Amino acid sequence: LHPSLQYFYFESFEYEPEKIPEGATDLEIALFLIGHIDNPCEVEVSAGQMENIRDFYIREAERMLSQMESSDAKHLLELKIKEYEQGKH
Repeated sequence: LHPSLQYFYFESFEYEPEKIPEGATDLEIALFLIGHIDNPCEVEVSAGQMENIRDFYIREAERMLSQMESSDAKHLLELKIKEYEQGKH
């Protein structure tokens, strides 16, 4: 389990994204993050102005890469990060 991912806080918006299931494997964490990168939540940054938090999940995925032991999980996350770095939004 990666304690750093048990509970997210999204910067100053006091947003509490969904918890990663306790005891999650590297592959489960990768799939969790990929799902949130592809379908990000939105937060209200000012009255009536909503923004998705995809970039937050991409940063979390990048941070987790060095902590993962599973090469398959790392590869999946790297592919997803690269997909969005190359302009898919």
